[in-house]
Amino acid sequence: MKQRRSQAGSALIEFAISLMLLAAVFVGVFQIGYSFLAYGTLVNAVRAGARYSSLQQHGAAADPEVAKAVRNLVVYGDPAPADRAKPVVQGLTTENVEIVNGLGTSTVSLRGFEVDALFAKLKLDGRPTVTFPVGNGGPQ
Repeated sequence: MKQRRSQAGSALIEFAISLMLLAAVFVGVFQIGYSFLAYGTLVNAVRAGARYSSLQQHGAAADPEVAKAVRNLVVYGDPAPADRAKPVVQGLTTENVEIVNGLGTSTVSLRGFEVDALFAKLKLDGRPTVTFPVGNGGPQ
């Protein structure tokens, strides 16, 4: 009878330790999953912006209105967003979008942006970057 009494609380302690470990695993999986989701969304947004920029008339990319439309497309998913439009990823602004128009190409990337996950920030300086050739709308 003495042996049973000395082990009475051990199941509760084991459950508490297991619960803490499982909670840490679930939080880690959530954080990694959210980071991948946000990065995938950013890749699609940057790709859409680079394609839109490449389809504009050659030389028009220096036009501030085209650059503004490309930045809005990357950030809001629309070249002319509504006044209260939300960014595709929380914290993304038009200042984070960099457009470089080279000889026959259009490159769009993100600079100085961090994905704010649950417990950490993932720095994405220069990533994602997408380059399209000007005029045909498809990567080569």
